[in-house]
Amino acid sequence: MDTTSFNHAIFERKVGLLIGNQNYRAHEDQLFHTINDVNDISHTLRTMNFHVRKHYDLCNSEMKNVFSEFSKTIRNGDLIIFYFSGHGCEMNGKNYLLPIDDELIAKEQDCCRLPYSHRHRKRRNNVKYENNASEDTKVPKGTYVVFACSQYQIASDGLLIERNGLYAKHLLKHLTKPNKDLRQLFRSVNNGVCIESKQRQKPTRYDGLIDFEPIYLIDRPLNSNDGKKKTKVEEGLLVK
Repeated sequence: MDTTSFNHAIFERKVGLLIGNQNYRAHEDQLFHTINDVNDISHTLRTMNFHVRKHYDLCNSEMKNVFSEFSKTIRNGDLIIFYFSGHGCEMNGKNYLLPIDDELIAKEQDCCRLPYSHRHRKRRNNVKYENNASEDTKVPKGTYVVFACSQYQIASDGLLIERNGLYAKHLLKHLTKPNKDLRQLFRSVNNGVCIESKQRQKPTRYDGLIDFEPIYLIDRPLNSNDGKKKTKVEEGLLVK
């Protein structure tokens, strides 16, 4: 698809799937902000004309069912945002989103996340995800993938006195800003996270939109040429 002469991408629908896993079976694995993160982001997306589905505290079978059912609703020309807030890990070069009943959390030999291998570490609830993804990770064309931290770093669940986790806090600051395409938006989010964490948490982005026109989550004002020059983008997946 030739997009060189178009101003920005448009979509048939804007759709969101959000999952917040907070109340993990083991008390020491429970998190504090994931449900708030999902509630606040879903509310914001709805104000941006997204059709949103949100789920909380899913076990393994429930997560599989949610993904299966959601995939059946996807149409060509949709802009899709998928957001997951909860524990995650990497094994054998693959990244996993963990359901609340996942036994990997309790098995040091199976889980690559540093917090899980130290069962008595203080404030381990402050950690949601350790990113061990390779810097050479490839993403499918038409997708834009974001991890809340860089390779071998951990993502903070935020302070107890705050409403949201660190990444969600900064994402919420920028989601509704107009005239920012996807790359600009997440660059601003990343900068905010890096500054507040003093470089201890650096979000990572994987860009599969190289050949696509700028994507605006909020419809920007049309200029004189926009009415003549528009195109569509294939299904996209935006992941935290």
